[in-house]
Amino acid sequence: MLMKVFFLYSLICLIWGSTWLAIKIGLEGVPPFLAAGLRFVLASAVLFLIVFLKHIKIRLSEEGKISVLSAGILGFTLNYVGVYWAEQYISSGLAAILFSTMPLVVSLLSHFWMRSESLTNRKVTGILIGIAGTTVLFWPSEQVSLIKMAAMLAVLGAVLVSSINLLILKRYSRQTNMYLLNALGMSIGAISLLALSFVMESYDHLAWSRSNVLAILYLAVFGSVVTFLSYYYLLHAISATALSLSTLIIPVVAVLLGWIFYAEEISSHAIMGIVLVLSGVGLASVSGPIRVRFWLGRGGG
Repeated sequence: MLMKVFFLYSLICLIWGSTWLAIKIGLEGVPPFLAAGLRFVLASAVLFLIVFLKHIKIRLSEEGKISVLSAGILGFTLNYVGVYWAEQYISSGLAAILFSTMPLVVSLLSHFWMRSESLTNRKVTGILIGIAGTTVLFWPSEQVSLIKMAAMLAVLGAVLVSSINLLILKRYSRQTNMYLLNALGMSIGAISLLALSFVMESYDHLAWSRSNVLAILYLAVFGSVVTFLSYYYLLHAISATALSLSTLIIPVVAVLLGWIFYAEEISSHAIMGIVLVLSGVGLASVSGPIRVRFWLGRGGG
C-alpha cells in the first residue's frame, strides 16, 4: 500500500509536470477547445476499451451519477476550458504557478464548505511558502497586459472548479468504478469541448504537424488515462488537501525536466524556489490534525 501510493503520487507529479509544456505544443496550429476535446475523445476511447475488456457494467448509483457529472462538467470541461484558453496568452510556467494555489483553495473549501478538514495556521503557512517557491521559479519579468490578466484569471477559475470537483469526488465517488467514472467523465468533457469548439472557434488556420499530433496523443494517453486513474485511486487513499499539494511540485518537475533533457541551466534562484516548495509541502502535509497516510520524503506538486 505504502509503495503503491508513493509510486502513483510520484508518477502523476512527473507526468503532469510535463503536460503544461505538452499543452503549449499541442496548441501550435490547433484551437484550444478542439485540442482539449480531441485529447479527451482519445482518452475516453481508451478507457471505454478497458471497461469493455474488464466486463465492467455501465451502471451508476445516485452518488455515481453525481460523481460523473462533477468530473465531466467541472473536472474535464470547465477546468480545461480555462487552462487551454489561458495557455494561448501566458507561459506554461506561469499557468503552473497559478494552478499551485489549488491546495489553499481546497483547504479553504474543505474547512468552510465541506467541513471535512481542519484549517490550521501551520497548514496555511506551509501552502503559502510552497506558492512563494513556485513564484520564485517562474515569476514573469514582463509587463502584464489585459489579455494576460484575463488568462491568469481563467487559470484561477480553473483552480476553483477543479477544487470543487476534487471535494465532490472525495465525498461521492468511493463506490464508483474508477475506469467507468473516468471514461464517462472524459466523454462528457470531450463532447462539451468539441461543441464549444464548433460554436466558438474558426478552423481557417488549423495546421496539423508531427509535434502537435504527438503532443495531443501524449496528453490523451499519459496526461489523461494514466494520471487520472492514478489520481482517483489516490483520492481515496490520502486526504484531499494532501492530494492537491501535488500541484506544487509541477513547476519544480518542469525545471528539472528542462535541465535533464534540454540542458537548461538551473539558476540559484530556481534552486531557492525548489527548496521553498519542498519546505512548504512538508510543513503543510506532515503537521497538523490531518494525518496523511503516506510518507513522501517529502514532496508534493
